[in-house]
Order: sequence, then C-alpha cells, then structure tokens
Amino acid sequence: MARLRSKHSQTGHTILVVDDDNTILITLAQLLQLEGHSVMTASGGIEALRLTKEHEIHLMLLDYFMPDMNGEEVVREVRKFDHNVQIVLQTGYSSERPARQMLRDLEIQGYHDKSEGPEKLLVWVDAALKAYRHARALRSSRDGLRYILRVTPELHKVQPLEDLMRGVLLQVQGLLGLSGAFIAISEGSQNQSDATEGFVATLNDDQLELRVGTGRFEQQTWASLSDIERDLVKFALDSGVTQRDQSLAVPLGFKDHLVGVVFIEQQLEADADLELLELFAAQAAIAIENVRLYDLATVDGLTRLMSRLHWMDRFGETLKLASRHGHSTSLLMLDLDGFKEINNNLGHLSGDHLLMKVGRVIRESLRSTDIAGRYGGDEFSLVLPVTDHHGAMVIAERLRQAINGVTVGNNDKNPKQTISVSVGVCTLRAVQTALGNLGNQDLELVRNAMIENADNAMYKAKNQGNNRVVMGEVIELETLLK
Repeated sequence: MARLRSKHSQTGHTILVVDDDNTILITLAQLLQLEGHSVMTASGGIEALRLTKEHEIHLMLLDYFMPDMNGEEVVREVRKFDHNVQIVLQTGYSSERPARQMLRDLEIQGYHDKSEGPEKLLVWVDAALKAYRHARALRSSRDGLRYILRVTPELHKVQPLEDLMRGVLLQVQGLLGLSGAFIAISEGSQNQSDATEGFVATLNDDQLELRVGTGRFEQQTWASLSDIERDLVKFALDSGVTQRDQSLAVPLGFKDHLVGVVFIEQQLEADADLELLELFAAQAAIAIENVRLYDLATVDGLTRLMSRLHWMDRFGETLKLASRHGHSTSLLMLDLDGFKEINNNLGHLSGDHLLMKVGRVIRESLRSTDIAGRYGGDEFSLVLPVTDHHGAMVIAERLRQAINGVTVGNNDKNPKQTISVSVGVCTLRAVQTALGNLGNQDLELVRNAMIENADNAMYKAKNQGNNRVVMGEVIELETLLK
C-alpha cells in the first residue's frame, strides 16, 4: 500500500483506489491528486477491506475483477461494517453483469467502464463525493438533533448561572467538536464589578459580561480580545443575527428577547452545523433566562448568597431532615464589626463593595452541603447540616479568620481598612425518635429558637470586644418540643 499526497489545495476527501494493475493505481492516484484529493491505494480486495476499517475512506474506486476477491465480494464485505463510504465499481471487461443490474443489486454509487476514459471517471468521482457530503450533512443533523434532545433537560435543571454557562459551552463542544469559545450575557444596569465573575463591557446603554470561556478564552479579558472578536460580539448582540468571519458570534435569544452571545473561535464546515448551533442557542437562552429569573427570587444580588426568604425555606427543610434522621444541625449568625462607621466614613459604595467581598469569602469557604444567606444589612447566616457544636466552632473560627483578610479602601483619601466579624453559634441536637417530620408550628418554634440563640451569642461576641466566636446553647429537640 502506498499513500500519495497532492501538493495542490486539498478538498478534504480521501479516496481509496483498488486495482491489481500497478500502472492503473499510479495513473489514477496522480489524476486524483491533481483534483486535490488525498489518495490511498490497494492492490487487492483483502488489502482494501483492511484499509477501509483502519481509515476514514470517503470514496472507493474498486476494480471489478481481481485475483483474491472480485468487486461484488468486496462491496458485500464492506457493507457489513461501513455504509458511509461511496463505492464506484470499475470494469474493463464486457463479460461482467450489466451496469444497471449492478447498481440495482449492490449498494454502490457508480459503475465506470475504463474504456470511457478519465473525464467520465471524474464525473463519477464528483457525483459520489457530492453524495457523500450530503449524506454526512444528514447524519450530522440527525446526530445533532439527538444530542440536543438528550442534553436539553440538563440545561433546564435548577443550577447556578455560572454552572449553566460552563455546561452550555461544554455541550457546544460536544455538539460541534469545538474547543475555543466563550459566552457573553447582557446584565442590564446591575453592578457586576466582582472580578471573579468575569468582566464587563458597555454596549449601548447595556452591560455585557463575559462569564465563562474554554480553550484560550479561559482567562481572557475584554481588552485582550482582538478588535474583530469584540466587533463580532457587539454586532451579534445589537442585530440579533449570527455574525460570521473567521469566528462565529451566535446570539442567545428566543422570540425577540436576547440574553447574550456565544462566541466560537472557528468557522463551521456546513450551514447545517450553524442551524443546529442556533437551535441549541435558543434552548440555552431560555435556560439562562429561567435561571436568572430564579436568581432574582432566591439570590441576594450584592453578595450572591441566598436571599433571606429562600434561606429560611432551606433552613426549614434541613430541620425537617434533622428531626427525621436524628442529625445535629448548627447555625452561625455573623455580623460585621464597625460596618456602620465604614458606610459613614467611606460611603455606601465602599460598603457595598465590602459586602460583595465578604459574600465571596463565605461562598468560597462553604462545604457543598452548607446553606449561606444574607440575613439583612451586614448580617449573614449559615446553616451547617449534620454538624455538632464542636464542628460548628471549628468552621466558625475558620470563617472568622478568612473574613479578617477582607479589606476596604485603597487610596490616600480612604486608607485601606481591615474588616472583622463577630460570630454566634447554636446547635440543635436531635435524636431519631417517633417525632418524624416536624409540623409547621413546631418547625417555626425550632427555627426561631435557634436564630434567637445564635443571635444572642453573636451579640455576646460583640460585647466581649468583637472579632470572636461565641458558642450559644446546645438545644435538645425533644426538650424544646415538650
């Protein structure tokens, strides 16, 4: 077997020429090279079967009569494992079966009489490769639609927006085999200056925030993008129409509502791929908008912790599980020391920035099962499931030290200040009993008792000089409910 490559621009197609005549192999290989195809050769049917199994062959030019296997036998064996490769049989003998009968009985795409010369052969080659491209596009569309149907439920589950964004990019890669991409979503007029969340670019009166990226965009900033890349994103968001250059910018939108742009660092091979991507982008846009609406109801916009109402609901769910299974549950109440003075001296914007930083520290310090919320103002609340008072004190002290590293102010007018926090701890000890699920009245009683207890411990910490953790009571569930 010899592999021959053309020096001309490549078509991307690989053709296998099968013939027991070495002169014909060389002649056809040179002819096809001039057309820009990549060519492989085989001198018999057995070698042709091996190469077809080992390589992605788009078209096989197959001699009918060969010593080891005839063309019919080769075709039937190939079709046992590959229905995609196009096959054109070639003959130089008049004794073989008529062409129409061969095309009807065998799964082949052409039947060429060698006496008709190379131009007629090239017509068969062009027709077969066109059929191959059409079949590949259909397979791609079918597989892509199956993929979208499979991953769409994953898009629409309740999850953090950042997780959804990264999932969308990973699924784009799975859909189209791409590696370099990022998502930009429009965030209205909300303040999104938290550097860990991405970066902001102003488009018209709206803000555009690049949230997550893959490939070389993993750590990109807006300034590091090229002018072409920035323009593609802007045009796609402004027009609502996919922008195509050496890269793609696909709007994330449904009906007349745009939520952002998916940027992909390469051109797509076929329009069918773009249609699939736009279909997927519409599903992703709906999922993103749903998550953002859910965030508005459940997440504090400044600290990115749970809103008080949502946190109270989750606290109640945790207490029900504790009662049912006999788990200890702990509660931390945190209050920033001197926050009012910071607001008065440095202004409310500095205070907001400080709350954002503290929220980030708390999020980064949580275990996956912990439940953190902004209780109100500069006060935060954390539920620690399956955690006794010893474990709660360890977590509270670790959190106190982490928040002590947060600073505010960083110029001559407003010198840098370090914040501290006072923490109160309360633990509920439950024993698995016949109590089962807590009713609404008992649930409210237990929840209020824990909050009041942890709050009192937090104020003791403040009265003792701030910047410390104080353990409150260990409440026995059965005793409380008697």
